[in-house]
Amino acid sequence: MHLLLLRHGQSLGNIEARIQGDDDPLTEHGRTQARAAAAHLGARGDITHLYTSSLMRAHETASIIGAAIGLDAMPVPGLAEINAGTAAGMLWTEWSRQFPEEAARRVSNTHLMEAWEGGESARVFANRVLAAYDEIVTRHRRTNDVVALVSHGGALAWISARIHGDSLDSWPATRSGFLNCSISELAIDADSTSTIVAWNQHAHLGDLDTSS
Repeated sequence: MHLLLLRHGQSLGNIEARIQGDDDPLTEHGRTQARAAAAHLGARGDITHLYTSSLMRAHETASIIGAAIGLDAMPVPGLAEINAGTAAGMLWTEWSRQFPEEAARRVSNTHLMEAWEGGESARVFANRVLAAYDEIVTRHRRTNDVVALVSHGGALAWISARIHGDSLDSWPATRSGFLNCSISELAIDADSTSTIVAWNQHAHLGDLDTSS
């Protein structure tokens, strides 16, 4: 199988620097990015399956792609970004001022067992994302399917850490550089061994701003 990992298009929460929740929509620029990714994937003509996080910004990105390639996006809740609980929707700067000690711990990237109030911990998040990834790989690894998966920066960072053989004992901050609507491609064999074909590619976006 080949697996294409995509981050969603630019969202309102991205440009406002908010802790994102379930209902963060794409900006118009994000929709333009998604249409560019959709045109690229449509031109490939080989995508057989399309999965997406169930959160608004990823699902909208995947729906735009699906319309271009003739596939319905299958929501996978396990691919969603971390549940930040009651902090969702707050500006990062506002939250950091209100909770400076917790903010300092999170910046250290060693807070895996500490859950967001009303949300989940990084450890629970990582286990959830990697379980969803493993399920998709197991479903398709003995086939010639070309699978596209739309998710989020944090979720893709954990997947990237797994692929690169990193320790999973701290937040994978060095793997968090996925650009909006970037595409990373893996060739995965029947034993689930991954070979990187392309990583964080964005040429298909042309001159579109990929900053978030």
